[in-house]
Amino acid sequence: MKMIITRRFLKNLGMLVLGISMAISCSKGSDIADDVENEISKEEDKTEEPADEIPKEVAPDETLLNAAEFIQSEDSLTMSAEALDAIDDTLEEMLSDESGKVTFFVPSNEAFTEFLSSLKEYTNVLDFDEALEKEILAQVLKYHAIIGGANFSTELSNGSVLETLQSEEIKITVDGDVYIIDTTQIKARITTADIEVANGVIHIIDKVLIPDSVLADLFPKASLIDLINETDELSMFAEGIKEAGLESRFNEGDYTVFAPTNAAIEKLFSTLGNDYNSFADFTNILEKQALKEIILGHVVEAVVARNDLKIGVLPTLVEDDAVEVIEGAAGLALQDASEFKTNFVEFDMEASNGVIHTIDKILIPQKALLLID
Repeated sequence: MKMIITRRFLKNLGMLVLGISMAISCSKGSDIADDVENEISKEEDKTEEPADEIPKEVAPDETLLNAAEFIQSEDSLTMSAEALDAIDDTLEEMLSDESGKVTFFVPSNEAFTEFLSSLKEYTNVLDFDEALEKEILAQVLKYHAIIGGANFSTELSNGSVLETLQSEEIKITVDGDVYIIDTTQIKARITTADIEVANGVIHIIDKVLIPDSVLADLFPKASLIDLINETDELSMFAEGIKEAGLESRFNEGDYTVFAPTNAAIEKLFSTLGNDYNSFADFTNILEKQALKEIILGHVVEAVVARNDLKIGVLPTLVEDDAVEVIEGAAGLALQDASEFKTNFVEFDMEASNGVIHTIDKILIPQKALLLID
């Protein structure tokens, strides 16, 4: 009996020990799992920096520059920026005003350089330093601005006309590219379109636009004598004027000059014979007087443009002499005292004091005919 009790005791004791061991084992396993989880958590914490130490990507500044600011910021537009600074503040203030909308056609530096090179007295925008010159420059720049709307390139339709801040109009043509036509009728191409700014849109163009109001100031016309001297096809006529001592006369008054081309004068020399190869060969008094009559016989004391030429008689600067406008085989023609016809070669070469029409035969007044005979 005692033995049986002892065996049961030992068996129960073994079961108790086994249970305790399993419990301890489970407990350790749980602790190990917790430890592993804690270690993983620690490692993860090591890879993360505190939130306030994370370098943040700087968000791009989405605030648009206004038109004036954009022009000032662009290296390719520095000459336009200088021009804006050179004039009064009116235009720059408008280009800075973000309460309204503006379309501004901005000439590139290359366009401004070409513009200045075409002027005789200006090499950079700072040369516009007198009050009148600054006003001319202001008129030019205002001619590039359209106030009251942002006209993107898709809205610039072929044939459309826009009124500028300067009050004159520009015309749009579309032929693959978009072009602006000013008073010179020379196209300016939009090279970079649709630059959105806070107060509208900017288009960069390859030519400075010229309004009619300052065209004569920027590009003064040559006098008649200067225009004749500068025209290669009239070099022999220019020589005749000089030999006749009439250069100063061509700087006077408002005249129409029917100027014979070199080919026309060569025909005269061929007719006169070997003794005459240039107007310098008119050496004696009678020849000099005949030359003077010939030159003045090509000049009318009035400005008569092509559209004003009508069939009829036009008195010349030679006393009691005239040329007659007649209907020729190919349109209007001229007829002199010899009743030979001469045709027009080119019309309407404009000068500051008149107009030149070139002709293919020299005119001989009656007085000159008598002297030559």
